[in-house]
Amino acid sequence: MSGLNVLVYSGPGVSLNGRAYLLRTLRQFLGHRYAIIPIGADTLRAEPWETKAVLLVMPGGRDMPYMAELNGPVNTRIRAWVASGGRYLGICAGGYYGSARCEFEPGTDKQVVGDRELAFFPGTCMGCAYEGFNYKSEEGARAVEAIVDRSAFGVAESLWRDDPTKIRIHYNGGGYFVPRADDNSTRVLVRYPDDVTDPHDRLHRIKDAAAIVSCEVGRGIAVLSGLHIEYAWDFLAASSYTQPHNRGLVALMRAHDTFRRRLVGAMFLHMGLSPDPSAMADCADPSHSVRAPTVTPVFMAPARATGVAAVASAMYALTAMATHQGEYNIDGVKDMVLQDAEDIHVVTAQTGDRRRVCASYEHAVLTPDDVGPVSATDEMPESRLHSMLVLCANDALPDEHETPRFDMRAAIKYMRETRAHTAGSWLMYADTTRSTQTFLERNARLASHLPDGTVHVATMQLNGRGRGRNAWISPVGCLQFTMLIRHTQRKQAPVVMLQYIMSLAIVEAVTSLPGYDALPLRLKWPNDLYALHVPVSDSDDSSGSAPAFAKIGGILVNSSCARGEFTLLFGCGINVANRLPTTSINSVIRDYNDTHATRLATIPVERMLALATAKFEELYRTFLVYGFDPLLKAYYRRWLHSDQIVTLADRDYERAQVVGISATDGQLQVRSLQSPRTVYSLQPDGNSFDMLRGLISRKL
Repeated sequence: MSGLNVLVYSGPGVSLNGRAYLLRTLRQFLGHRYAIIPIGADTLRAEPWETKAVLLVMPGGRDMPYMAELNGPVNTRIRAWVASGGRYLGICAGGYYGSARCEFEPGTDKQVVGDRELAFFPGTCMGCAYEGFNYKSEEGARAVEAIVDRSAFGVAESLWRDDPTKIRIHYNGGGYFVPRADDNSTRVLVRYPDDVTDPHDRLHRIKDAAAIVSCEVGRGIAVLSGLHIEYAWDFLAASSYTQPHNRGLVALMRAHDTFRRRLVGAMFLHMGLSPDPSAMADCADPSHSVRAPTVTPVFMAPARATGVAAVASAMYALTAMATHQGEYNIDGVKDMVLQDAEDIHVVTAQTGDRRRVCASYEHAVLTPDDVGPVSATDEMPESRLHSMLVLCANDALPDEHETPRFDMRAAIKYMRETRAHTAGSWLMYADTTRSTQTFLERNARLASHLPDGTVHVATMQLNGRGRGRNAWISPVGCLQFTMLIRHTQRKQAPVVMLQYIMSLAIVEAVTSLPGYDALPLRLKWPNDLYALHVPVSDSDDSSGSAPAFAKIGGILVNSSCARGEFTLLFGCGINVANRLPTTSINSVIRDYNDTHATRLATIPVERMLALATAKFEELYRTFLVYGFDPLLKAYYRRWLHSDQIVTLADRDYERAQVVGISATDGQLQVRSLQSPRTVYSLQPDGNSFDMLRGLISRKL
């Protein structure tokens, strides 16, 4: 199964804190390769989520509301998807919910007893494993000394290093799994210590109680856990644990955090996923946990803009907006704050100034600062969102220590070697940001003063955005940027066509290089980039798969209009240099070299940025004068849909043949096979095109 989406159920019944901790842990382990997407019951009920999902996660909380929302057809779909090769992870309440029967606190006022529909585990989840659970507090929580059966995971023994087999893991309200006598589809991965008691009779101790189980479900797998394996010590406040059995909980979890992380990584490997190896690494500094990265400063410098007056004017405009004094001290001078949707701390870098940014931001991605407990919503309140903008002249650019994963100096050099003026005029770069698109879209005051053509690049996006409700995955080696373009509407240059110009520009930026014309890079309507994918041995879809076209990028365009001028934000994600999770431009180049005995050079992400922005400006200037008609031939040469037969879901699944696109509004033209004189026009923003099934349906 080659899906890329990790779906996290976030409907009624889910614990808000538990959901926040779970999302951060999933992003830490899987965010490098998969899109972590919170979803509700409506998505599971009405959308075709199965084709793109690789894992469905049911968090802790209360499983009775899960039943109210999902019982019936939704559970039937989930069960069928897992049986066909999907993966299910149920934690605490999600573990109860994934069992054939739940018996929770029988005979008490908290009693929840009954059968469950998913029944991945064919026995009973009995709970609580320990008495004292309270929905409203951490009274019943403890750091359980769980016993790990390494042989059951089926992973390399070297992964465990010298870790102990007894690991302290957070517990609060979970159950233990009692198998049926005839069950041969379940293996126990982790057991509780021998202090678990029977909820029917607390005087009766249960030996070897199963804490985490792995269940074969057809061709798929379900892992159910009574332990909160997603809880890290630095998510928690020690003041919440005051009972005799949990006063030392945070300290114990802190001491065992590395072992817990390797257990989580082993679990994902056991499920056939590819966790980030860095999430399982030893901590060099025992005072820190390995955490999801935090937001780092945005460095901004002139790229193609070289005029002294223009550069000085742009920098002055930005500093003049920062009128509030900040709290951080840099070389004895308080920084100034531009108050927008978030507080943007504006700093001007000085020539030779090694310490450009304050201690709480510098290298945050490499050495995260200690932070307090996570908020219930997994987001800081808007009033607390902060970012830092460091303005750099050409003689004060950051070095490799400040931007270790992107070479700004090289990027600017490539920019100036390619012919363009506006697109890529200024370069903004952050190692880690929430989203380049969201940063410019939310902070409208800042965006209004940025020079036309400014491009904002990030190595990692914590909440990268795709089209519709999709998220964008941010593996290292992916070029992710948002470019700001101001466009005056012209009759011959309709704004709706600009997304097609950007997607064509990215493909043409590579294929127009000498010798690169035959590379199998293609366009999928309306705004996705595809390449011929040759599965590799460690990819999720390598089991005998033949080469096929797979997505390597996409375009998202947001616009606003004032006084006849559009402000456009082109959000682009292009997998340039990482052959996973599907393939990349450089992988295609290497495959082409292997099969054609050529020596085409791979393309650094910094050069790809320069090529793409320059090609966009070239095509855009043609478009402004002549419209899209002169670009149609190049577009059709690169797209995937010539004469493709498709099914129209919203027209009673009528079959039709693709004719082309309209050069004035970008609508896809398809001719009915049933009535050849009938041509349907499909709007790009109102329809979803499933390439795998040739199905076009209305977006929900």
